[in-house]
Amino acid sequence: MEKFFNAQSVAVVGVSDKPFNLAQGIVANLLKFGYQGKILPVGPRGGNVFGLPIYPRLEDLPQAVDLAVIMTPAKVVPQAVETCGRLGIKRVVVESAGFSELNEAGRAMEEEIRVLLHRYGMRLVGPNGLGLINMATGLALPFASLDPPPIKGRIAIISQSGGVGSHLFAWMAKEGLGLSKFLSLGNRLDVAENEVLSYFLADPESQAVYLYLEGLRDGRELMALAKEAAKPIYIHAPNVGEETALIAHSHTASLATDERVFEAACRQSGMLPIKRQTEFLNAAKLAGQPPVTGSRLVVLSRTGGEAVVTAYACRQWGFKLPPLSPQLAELLTQRSRAGIIRPTNPIDLGDIFDFAVYEEIVAALCRDPEVDAILLNYGPMAEFEMERGRQMARYCLEQARAAAKPLAVTILVTLEEEEFFRETLGTPVFHFPEDAVEALAAHRYLAQRGETAARATPPLFDPERAAHLLPEPPGFLSLPQALSLIEAVGIAVAPWRAAAAPEEAVAGAAILGYPVCLKLAAASLVHKTEAGAVLLDLKDAAAVAAGFARLAEIAGESLPSGEDWQVVVMDQVKGGRELLVGARRDPVFGPVLAFGAGGVGTEVLEDISLSIAPLDLPQARAQIGATRVGKMLAGIRGQAPADLDALGRTLAVLSQLMLQFPQIQEVDLNPVLAFPGEPGLVAVDARIRVGFP
Repeated sequence: MEKFFNAQSVAVVGVSDKPFNLAQGIVANLLKFGYQGKILPVGPRGGNVFGLPIYPRLEDLPQAVDLAVIMTPAKVVPQAVETCGRLGIKRVVVESAGFSELNEAGRAMEEEIRVLLHRYGMRLVGPNGLGLINMATGLALPFASLDPPPIKGRIAIISQSGGVGSHLFAWMAKEGLGLSKFLSLGNRLDVAENEVLSYFLADPESQAVYLYLEGLRDGRELMALAKEAAKPIYIHAPNVGEETALIAHSHTASLATDERVFEAACRQSGMLPIKRQTEFLNAAKLAGQPPVTGSRLVVLSRTGGEAVVTAYACRQWGFKLPPLSPQLAELLTQRSRAGIIRPTNPIDLGDIFDFAVYEEIVAALCRDPEVDAILLNYGPMAEFEMERGRQMARYCLEQARAAAKPLAVTILVTLEEEEFFRETLGTPVFHFPEDAVEALAAHRYLAQRGETAARATPPLFDPERAAHLLPEPPGFLSLPQALSLIEAVGIAVAPWRAAAAPEEAVAGAAILGYPVCLKLAAASLVHKTEAGAVLLDLKDAAAVAAGFARLAEIAGESLPSGEDWQVVVMDQVKGGRELLVGARRDPVFGPVLAFGAGGVGTEVLEDISLSIAPLDLPQARAQIGATRVGKMLAGIRGQAPADLDALGRTLAVLSQLMLQFPQIQEVDLNPVLAFPGEPGLVAVDARIRVGFP
């Protein structure tokens, strides 16, 4: 990455002196941004552009170059890349479109280019992007006009879409947020997000990193980078459902990511998931400020109405408004001119026109260890207040910085003061109190820096015993196979017997004891209840024999011709709360563990928490506690708790199982029954799907 961002010479391939030539835009931006290196335009027609000679071929360049930027029709890009390789140009940026995002022919050209990169030991950014920017050196490679241009600052951007990136840093400039570096990934033929993120996290000129991605390559590596990061990472990945998958695939050849899995990955690794671009713009305004380590917020407001608005936002975002210290309350009482200001939080300062009081209050709050953050709704009301108000604002900012206390500022009434804060005081400000509170909540989230890494847990089951029970062919295991595997890894299962004939079912029921239930078991029968293939509360041998006959009829009606089937006779467990415990293999983040309400409540209640493996026992307990049903299982209103340790161990077992056996694609234990006031749990159904690792 260093050789991309600090290239001392750039060849721009595809330039002509004709109007509307897109490659001209690259040369124009290099000049506009003050690039001090050598700019060498290349185009077959020759001529001049912006006073620079256009060389007909790369072979005609008068010197070796560090970096080539290609903006030509897609069909000639492979030839240009091959020429770069022969000339020893090791870094290439391709901004041309018309590759895998378009059709199979474009994908074939990408494969041709990939072979060339390997042959010549080259690295490539793109294709189908806007290149990169280094504000420190003036290296600006987008072909699009950047107006307004980004301002120099401390935020780095990785964007799969060049358009999203350039739109974003235009608004950053308007909001007083500066750019350090930018890279447009495009189709990610070679350079992808994790490599760039690693570089930006080590970059001393970048204070925070924003990622816009329409698909993730290696979610587990991304999480590992984020867990070790000392800088905030804001990540926007909107391609998480059916609504976005089609357009994103045609745009950058990406696949959709499950939104809940993505949010779990962010929570565990400390990245802030962004759902709206304005959410990032607000959150980034606090980048570089001290962390918000708690939820105790004190609000100072020039108007009572804005104080009410702020208090409501605090409720929404989980901030507490602690009472003021006695000393501060006394100060407010003494300085209120009409004696109508109550010493409460939020502090309504509408009756106090002495800005020295503001300064005293903020200084006291900065010294108070019981205050985690301060929000100032600032706004001089009259012309004569303006200069003194600005002095007060400067003083408050200085006090907060010296005390390492987070301070957010909202500008009220006098909108021109926003420009003063941004340009003179170098501090981004908020338009509305709700935005400021939301940003403080994001800053608090980032201060948590994700969950601690899973501790090494001793093996919870014998992997060799489990391996013997895993079949070779891909597909769903039969119910007897799934139950046997679950028992083998130490998860309690309701007593059961497999039966291939009515007599075997009756004999099995006699051993288990009545009542029993019968379940039709076949590899293709995924949803047994919907097919009527579960019969409950069978109290005698005659009922079991009749039930077996009924399931045989269903097998003949519902299963593919010739498919083997059995009947599982299972002890009918009474009582207990129905839970779901499961796992699936996400294509981006790997094994994902699920816990929540089970049975019919799974779809209706949607009370499910997810986590990414590996998962240790304390983390499993925390995942259980993140659900409503988990809080109920902990014991409420005098009800005895269920065995949360056994539930946590079950999740940890599934974590180890998924990591140990990459062929397992999905495990669904639904329902698992937990019993308040009693030890243990019991699984009464299991669905397991295996595939090729």
